[in-house]
Amino acid sequence: MQHIFLSPHFDDAVASCGGSIAKLVYERKDVKVITIYTRQPDLTSISKKFDKFAIYDQRKKEDKVALDKLSADYKWMDIEERAYRTPLLKKPTDVFRINLSEGLKQFLNIREIQTELDKIFEKNPKTKIYAPLGVGNHFDHVEVFLASLMYMVDNALFDNFLFYLDSYGMFSTKMRRKHYLGKQIISRGKKPENSSFKWFMITSVMNAMISGHKIEKLLSSKYLDLEWELKTSSIKGYERTKFSALMCYESQVNLFGKKTLEKFFNRHHKNWDSSELFMQVKEI
Repeated sequence: MQHIFLSPHFDDAVASCGGSIAKLVYERKDVKVITIYTRQPDLTSISKKFDKFAIYDQRKKEDKVALDKLSADYKWMDIEERAYRTPLLKKPTDVFRINLSEGLKQFLNIREIQTELDKIFEKNPKTKIYAPLGVGNHFDHVEVFLASLMYMVDNALFDNFLFYLDSYGMFSTKMRRKHYLGKQIISRGKKPENSSFKWFMITSVMNAMISGHKIEKLLSSKYLDLEWELKTSSIKGYERTKFSALMCYESQVNLFGKKTLEKFFNRHHKNWDSSELFMQVKEI
């Protein structure tokens, strides 16, 4: 069986479930990370306030080093992320907003993502897919979630899909509660967002800029009338491996600080008995 992790951006799969990736590799499983939004934008056409995330040459090098450290195979789909495609966003924080009036038609890449899933299952029908829940309302994460959810339901592949808690969902309890499935992940222990004053400020700002999550308003009852359950994946003994790989994404780590991130992730994992969190549809 192959295990494929869909990562919206370069560091998402490692930050959210790097321990599970490391554990599966250690168990000699076939593991691959497919990163969706990796196309280099035209820097001359975007505002400089978006530049800090647009250093794709560097970010690809970082991704390769991180996944080599985990001994995981990888693929870059080279789709353009929402922040850099037309119509251009007015400010970076607009990427955390969904236009409900436009419905599903605003998500232009759902079919391309599902075509990739077609290829995967044609090659190996028993493949296990790990997709983001879309907690945090980041447009790209939501698009991958929607593409995966609809593909799973339309093809009745419920046993083949697990949906991982995005790092945004780890960041903040309030952020998690805005997602219709994230509400099922009840908080434990001390809130990770309070692990340091710096992290408290970061998550407070993020909560303020994220509009209320309304993914469920984009979907018909066919995709909503499902029973979900929380699945935990123990990464005990793999925490350091995960964190070592995460530190390879220097361009992103430097935005938060290594010590701040380490303290945050340590608290999150401690709260969940050294586990990473997933949601799965109950047997139908």
